Amino acid sequence: MIKSNSPLSRLFPALLIASSLLWGRDAVVVDAAQFFTLIPRGDTIDGRNLGDQWLFNNTVLNLGSSEDCVAHVNVPEAGLYHLFVRSQGTDGSSFRVTINGKATGESFGAGAMSFKPAGEFTLPKGQVEIRLTQISSRPVFNVMVLSKNARFAEQDLHALELPEEVETLKEYKIPQASIIKFGDVDGDGKPDFLVITNNYSAIMYNHTGTELWRWEAPAEGARLRGEFEAPGSIWDFDQDGYAEVIHWRIIDGKEWLVMADGRTGAIKRKVVWPTTPFPHVYNNYRTAIAKFHPGYADNLVVLTDSGGTISLTAYDRELRQIWQHKEKLAKDYFGHYLYPIDLNGDGIDEVVISHLCVDAKGKEVWNNRAIFDDNHDHMDAMEFFDINGDGKLELLTGQSDVGTLAYNAQTGELLWHNLSDHTQQITAGYILKNMSTPQVVVNARTYGPRGGGGGLGAQLYWFTNKGDLISKWPVNPLNGNPNFVRGDWYGSGAEERETLPYVNYH
Repeated sequence: MIKSNSPLSRLFPALLIASSLLWGRDAVVVDAAQFFTLIPRGDTIDGRNLGDQWLFNNTVLNLGSSEDCVAHVNVPEAGLYHLFVRSQGTDGSSFRVTINGKATGESFGAGAMSFKPAGEFTLPKGQVEIRLTQISSRPVFNVMVLSKNARFAEQDLHALELPEEVETLKEYKIPQASIIKFGDVDGDGKPDFLVITNNYSAIMYNHTGTELWRWEAPAEGARLRGEFEAPGSIWDFDQDGYAEVIHWRIIDGKEWLVMADGRTGAIKRKVVWPTTPFPHVYNNYRTAIAKFHPGYADNLVVLTDSGGTISLTAYDRELRQIWQHKEKLAKDYFGHYLYPIDLNGDGIDEVVISHLCVDAKGKEVWNNRAIFDDNHDHMDAMEFFDINGDGKLELLTGQSDVGTLAYNAQTGELLWHNLSDHTQQITAGYILKNMSTPQVVVNARTYGPRGGGGGLGAQLYWFTNKGDLISKWPVNPLNGNPNFVRGDWYGSGAEERETLPYVNYH
């Protein structure tokens, strides 16, 4: 099976050219994702409401807009092709298909999911235009096939799906989780995992999924705690081969920061949780491991944001407080995350929380409150990368409604800024083909009604290393929250960097 050279074939299922022994080069399969690039406003891609039925490539297009939906696909060789369309809808919904301007003789998208023949098309080799047109009453499109074989059947589609990118090795049944943290608590060299629920209860499992211990949080205040991600870490602080668990507990009506034995849950050390006394809200509570001295990283940093008071507190391996930075500010001002990172190359971490950077002793390195004093302008995510080739890390960030920004990470100086809706996740690196300099890609959210399809949508914005917009994908936001993810997908030990070819969609 050969994937198309669509620029987004590594992000979403796209045009497939079958190379099986059964059909040879006779079948061109076009699934719903091939229409994402030019998706009209009002169309959505969520198939969860369709039940447990099989969907080709697990992808659908809900045609909520009356605007034509357009895809451009490559036909490998000229000839006579038979069209088949798989779709569903209500009794009154429908759409038709045109290929290079020629319309099908019948409509689709009514009733239960069906795979219907749709006539013949004489097509040239090369690119053809396919339109879903004359759309009425929100039909659902799954996939279409152009085949030289008039007997192509629905069951033949199964062999033409994209291969599974991820193999399920084991499935664990766990409670509904706020976060899951991983680490080796029993010393067998395999990752175990901690589940922290929305109400901050903690359940520890070993690698096989056997529960080792649990701590149940009191019901009081559970709703407030469940509004944000729970805090916790797994780390071998004393280097004995058995990682400790860091998390929040209430004991005798008082909040504690606990270091527990990862095997049993027994408390090894505890200190008062560094926040304002009860009653308070739980906005942004985070823990992270840091290195504030030469040698092994065994420091802990805790961010607490109770609204009105925000604190950043550092501890040694014995949970002894070594410093605290506290400010009276509105909730979310310092964002949702903390980033210990060595910014100046001396082997010791600094800590960045949105507009503030402090050193290993808790002293302020830079603070951008003079530029951004609104708590809605916080950094939602950060990436540290040498974007300009000067040998030093820059701070790249998605900064809420402000957009995408680049800073000198050592000084906090703003290097460039570009708009990108409500900006969330961010990735920087050598990603696009045919570009010699790094790029930045962000998840740009939009909010509000989208033709009845839900309030949250997003596009990917691509920027040069100087902040110039390269492109947006797709032309209109997709419902949900699509992100760009880079990683060592094939186990080679190296991240996949040339993920997408450079295409300008403007």
